[in-house]
Amino acid sequence: MKINIKHTGRNFDSYRANKVKSLFNAENGHEWEHIAEIPAEGNDWQIGLIVGPSGSGKTSLGAQIWGDVDIHDLYAGWNNDQPIIDCIAPNDDFKKVTGALSAVGLGDVPAWLRPFGVLSNGEKFRAGLARLICDAPDRSVIDEFTSVIDRQIAQIGASAFSKSWRRNKEKQVVLLSCHYDIIEWLQPDWVYDTRTGEVKKKSKNGLLSNSTFGRSTEVTGSSLKSITI
Repeated sequence: MKINIKHTGRNFDSYRANKVKSLFNAENGHEWEHIAEIPAEGNDWQIGLIVGPSGSGKTSLGAQIWGDVDIHDLYAGWNNDQPIIDCIAPNDDFKKVTGALSAVGLGDVPAWLRPFGVLSNGEKFRAGLARLICDAPDRSVIDEFTSVIDRQIAQIGASAFSKSWRRNKEKQVVLLSCHYDIIEWLQPDWVYDTRTGEVKKKSKNGLLSNSTFGRSTEVTGSSLKSITI
């Protein structure tokens, strides 16, 4: 699947804008383009991951993967007059809901008795993931995956989410994240790295490793470029 993203803004002509263009050879700074080949076609996968630094086009790519599927809002649709245990899959099995909450790392039972609005940012994110696992739409795109939770919890939670999601046969989810440290825990079927434009797929019996992706490269002046003012 080829996705071409191009953002164009106003080409400002102020003194400072022209100074920046002159100093940093940024004549086309008002334009941004990214072309990606993403293996999201077909039904032979369940979990895809688009990973890369902030501002590299992850959200724009996620919004175009499936034309009829918007990026899923984990924070919308909660009833703050009820505890989250009553809001998640209210007509489904109780054990399925508690299992999903535990699987995403929200094992603090008292939190289940609170309304969504009073939870911490990390708890809200995990509650949203638990609801997604229970609802199991055919196709989903999740932005900022694990961005608002502690990295150790993120890694364990990524593993648990992967196992829980794969129980939903023939359901597909694309996760967008700036964190490379979750890859070997999540074990997605494919990964697209916006920093390098590379795709890596998990072989049938193989495992993906964090060390094969961009963040294993030392961040130096060669990657950030030299800026002298």
